Amino acid sequence: MASNALSGDLPGFIESFVTLQELDVSNQKNDVSFTGPIPDNVWRSLSLKLLNLADNRLTGTVPSLVGNLAVLEVFDLSNNLLDSSLPSELGMIGGSLKRLGLSSNAFTG
Repeated sequence: MASNALSGDLPGFIESFVTLQELDVSNQKNDVSFTGPIPDNVWRSLSLKLLNLADNRLTGTVPSLVGNLAVLEVFDLSNNLLDSSLPSELGMIGGSLKRLGLSSNAFTG
């Protein structure tokens, strides 16, 4: 679903796709994008290997639930409006992680 003209809140249906391995809703076009917080269900998608939410207008924080994504290989939240400090649980996905993008947000700490 990357490089489309999708907008609004990111849907919370993702957890219902139990075997979903890739979710890419990055780079929305025409000055539209996903907004609001990342739904908690995303952090419960245990089979995700690629999560690319870059180039949207997502807000809020990265919760400790990020540690659930133990098989994640690509994790990109670049170019959003996310803030606060990153949770230590982010280190739990380090074993499989090959690419991490967090630039152009408002992270602290």
